[in-house]
Amino acid sequence: MQITVKVKLQPTKEQFKLLMVTTKNYIYLVNQIVSDYAVADRNLKYSSKDVIADLPSAVKNQAIRDAKSVFVKYKKAVRANARLKPDEQREVKLPVLKKPVAIWNNQNYSLKEDVLSFPVFVEGKSKRMEMKAILTGYQKNLLNNKPGSLRITAST
Repeated sequence: MQITVKVKLQPTKEQFKLLMVTTKNYIYLVNQIVSDYAVADRNLKYSSKDVIADLPSAVKNQAIRDAKSVFVKYKKAVRANARLKPDEQREVKLPVLKKPVAIWNNQNYSLKEDVLSFPVFVEGKSKRMEMKAILTGYQKNLLNNKPGSLRITAST
């Protein structure tokens, strides 16, 4: 069972700009890798050193995992479509992600006393950013268990 806890963050203006850049870079990287998979005839192997993006390596690796997942779903849809009769087939388009989001795994962030800390790419280096988070007692109780991944969705 998976439990989702929504937390409201209070970033400063500089932190907000960094989050926006990080989330846009993440989505761009995922879309780029998915298109690379679609063009390639063979299986591609990516690691954080193979992709060029202004993101910490842990976030790059997560983007690679997400791109693989998106591409596998696309391939399944193409195969399922091919099994249909020709008059029932529809065009299956390669997905393009648009919503700015970034994901950190449970080893790369921490939440202590209403402060969320996670790595971001600043001036060519990966640095931890600390941001104030608003949590209720119920949310804190839910987060006492084993943490899952951190997903930040940027909204203006």
